[in-house]
Amino acid sequence: MNGIHWEGDIAFLLQGEKTTSAFNFEIPCPFEPSKNPCDHRIDLRAEVDPSRFPADPLVDAMSPVPQTMGNQAVFLSQPDLSIILATLVRMSGPTRLPIAPFWSVRPDKIIRDLGHTNVQPLVLTGVKAKDKRFVDQVLEAAPYLPRRLVLQGEPSLVLRPEARRITTTLTQANVADLISLPWEAYGAHLLKQHMLKRN
Repeated sequence: MNGIHWEGDIAFLLQGEKTTSAFNFEIPCPFEPSKNPCDHRIDLRAEVDPSRFPADPLVDAMSPVPQTMGNQAVFLSQPDLSIILATLVRMSGPTRLPIAPFWSVRPDKIIRDLGHTNVQPLVLTGVKAKDKRFVDQVLEAAPYLPRRLVLQGEPSLVLRPEARRITTTLTQANVADLISLPWEAYGAHLLKQHMLKRN
């Protein structure tokens, strides 16, 4: 699996063949490179002023910091979030956008994808109430898999307890200002703080 792995007190970030720690010197990595293709390239050397970034439940949900096993998936019913989601996903340095319409991915593939990394959320949009059977199938598995799941869809969807509803205030922000922030560096900052156990 790509993402964060701990050896004692030292965290390693595995991204395909590339392995890094949060320190400025090289430490031999005890883990084998992941066999899964890696869809993120997070540069831990990035520097940023974290006070420039908005505090918001959706920012937290899109963070590359690994979730605790057993955490709930996140569900938003607000429409027109595509630009905001595409902006926030930059925190995990995507090489391929981890956002797709729910109808375009089979539940078994979603469940497989939730096992590939623990530092990049998987975002599925356009969930409809009629998809409930498939959503339930995915949500039953989600707490036991390392990757955070973020769903966006119809407010009428009845959710299993493995998911919680959130709302974002970022819809009221100036989109140009939001896009211009260095989200890649902010994500790297959050992840590095986690790896140094400072958060």
